[in-house]
Amino acid sequence: MPTLLQPGFWQPYRTLMVMPPGAAHSIWWSWGANGAFAGWYINLEAPVDRWAGGVDVQDHALDVLVAPDRSWVWKDEDEFAAQTGDPLFWDLDDAAQIRAEGERLIACAERGEFPFDGTWCDFQPDPASLPYWWDTPSRGLIVANSTATSIAKK
Repeated sequence: MPTLLQPGFWQPYRTLMVMPPGAAHSIWWSWGANGAFAGWYINLEAPVDRWAGGVDVQDHALDVLVAPDRSWVWKDEDEFAAQTGDPLFWDLDDAAQIRAEGERLIACAERGEFPFDGTWCDFQPDPASLPYWWDTPSRGLIVANSTATSIAKK
């Protein structure tokens, strides 16, 4: 699995990631460089493991992009299909549960329910609450493989 060994730049969006405890997903609010809300990203994943240094995430490849008007599209269906049945990833039953989680969240988006109801679409962090290094680009981003490099550039 890809491992990020130090903080890196996340481009081209500014992103707020919410990882609800015990949820099989995280929701990402994203804004373009001009500050305009760009939409939501539903990242389907195993419930995160939290520890003193942050979180560990087991990604499920399949994701959903939700536009500000709440239209949506599946993302990475080919990667998800290729990993289904592989003993390092998930079997057919797990794949059905992963897709069902995405479908449940798509239904929430279509109905305009939280988190797709406009909440936090104007979020701006209070700079006084952020660590001193929050906007410092890393020097020499180190990742375990090319997949992590592409993930770090999202």
